[in-house]
Order: sequence, then structure tokens, then C-alpha cells
Amino acid sequence: EACPRTELIAGSDVRQDVLDRFGERYGVAQAHRYIDYRALLATERPEIVSIATQPEQRAEIILDAVEAGVRALYVEKPLCASVNEAYRIRDAVRANSVALNMGTNRRWQPGFHAMRTAIDGGAIGTLRTLVVYAAGTLFNTTSHWFDATQYLASDAPPVWAHAWLPGSEHLVVDDTVTDEPNASGAYGTQTGVTVHFLRSPRPNDIEAIGDHGAITAWGAGTSFTMRARPASGGAWTEGEFPTYAHTSSTLHLIEDLVGALDRGDDVTAGGIDVAVTNTELIFGFIESFRANGSLLMMPPEGSTARFHRSGFKARTPTFAT
Repeated sequence: EACPRTELIAGSDVRQDVLDRFGERYGVAQAHRYIDYRALLATERPEIVSIATQPEQRAEIILDAVEAGVRALYVEKPLCASVNEAYRIRDAVRANSVALNMGTNRRWQPGFHAMRTAIDGGAIGTLRTLVVYAAGTLFNTTSHWFDATQYLASDAPPVWAHAWLPGSEHLVVDDTVTDEPNASGAYGTQTGVTVHFLRSPRPNDIEAIGDHGAITAWGAGTSFTMRARPASGGAWTEGEFPTYAHTSSTLHLIEDLVGALDRGDDVTAGGIDVAVTNTELIFGFIESFRANGSLLMMPPEGSTARFHRSGFKARTPTFAT
């Protein structure tokens, strides 16, 4: 509703009650509500599709949308339920020049954009370390932090990972991840940045540490602080974090897709390669755990793990008023 360049024309959900609530809330007439998403794709021919299912169902729907000629996709995180699915999606999206953004919204949050700009501009010297203080569950929460750290490290490719799943070891049964595991661990980038994921009682804070300074994003980016010290050493001093607009990251994500459609290309601030790397990190952590916490070279070639929750029931969404 907030993006004037887009129009919501239809919706689909396998739950009729949820679909009707959606239609009533957003003004979608009964004729444009579909139990079968394939019928929506064939009948409505949308330019942009948002796919907000659970990860186990997402790959099939993405591939069907691409085949139906959808030009831009806004998909929930994580991208899908296995590395092999991610590669199939990547191949289809590339072959059809589809613009894709994943809903790891900090990439489009103005405060995090200002943080990356400050890092790239040398405000803290060369970036050496990123620390996520409370990683959370691997698929739903850590996927956000994987993307935020990818973004702050200029999307440099990960080259190694090691991880463990504290208190969640029983959730990995042979090749199946049977529910959301908690995760701790680290990965390193091609540019020499080390990224740590802790399980501390300090949720939603992330810190970037350079040779002569640090920037902390507090509360998932509700506020930011910057500290510096001379390159030669000495006392830390408080710096002034750049000003930034307090505007919607979701709106910016959608505007990013609209911009790609305007230009006739598939270039966005996110993109399919970023989404695939996120999936590789998720399963890199899982495969490292399966190898007793061993250091794993990235990407996790030959990963056979798959996320599948038997009997899982999706929650009923809450609609904004």
C-alpha cells in the first residue's frame, strides 16, 4: 500500500479463511482470490509476485512463477529448504533475467546503508571483524544476520565456516533438519573479515570493528553509535554517526524491484546471488555441525541436508490495521 508504483491485484493462500481476511483487509475482490497459486499466475499475469510461504514450499512456487513469466520476485527468507533447491532457483532466475529480492530487510534499511557507507569510507579503518551478539534460530533469524553481515562486508564471498547447534543437536536427523535449530559459529570472507555469531543475552545488536574504530547497530538498527581511536593507538573517543532517513526498508526493497523493471534488467541491491550465498551459509553451518564442528570450506559442496518439519502448521498471519 505504501508504494505508489505498485498495485495489489490478487492473492493466494491454501487457507480460505486467511485468504478472505487478506482480501477484505487489502481490497482484493473475491474473483481475484485463489486457493491455487498456479491459477493466479495463469489468470492475473502479475509483474511482481511476493512469496511468503514456509521455506519447504518456496522453491516450487518460485520456479513456477519464473516459468509463468513473472519479472520480479519478493521472496521471504530463507530462500528455500536446501542448497540444491537454491541452485535450481538461481539457474532459472538467471536464465530468465528475473529480479529477485529476499526479505532480509536490513539491506534496505537506511541506517544500515549509512553504516556500510561509513565502513566503506574508512571511518573505522579496514574492516576486520563483525559480531552478531545473539544469532537466534538458524533459518528464521540468523538468515537476517547472515545477510546483514554479507552486506556490511561488501558481499565478499564466504570462504570458510564452522558452527555448532547448542541445545538443538537432536533436530538434525541424518539428512533432515526437523525443526529450527539454534546456531553459534563463525565464517570468514575472501577479503579477510571474520564474522562471529554468539548466543549472548544481547539480542539484535551487531558490531563492526575496524583497525581504528567500531560501529554498533543497537536493537536491529533502531540506533547506531560510532567510536574511534588513533591508528597509532590510545583512548577511544565517541564519533558522530551519519544522519539517515527513518523510512521503511520494505518500501525500499519494493522500490528496488520496480527500478529493475523500469530499466528492463535484473540488477538490485539484493539479487539471486546474495540469496544463494545466504542459503549456503545456513547449510554451511549445518554441514559443519554434522562434521563435529569442523572448519568447512565454502560453499558447502555436496550438501545433502534439507529443512523439513513433519506436521508443521503455519501460524495465522496478523494483518496491519
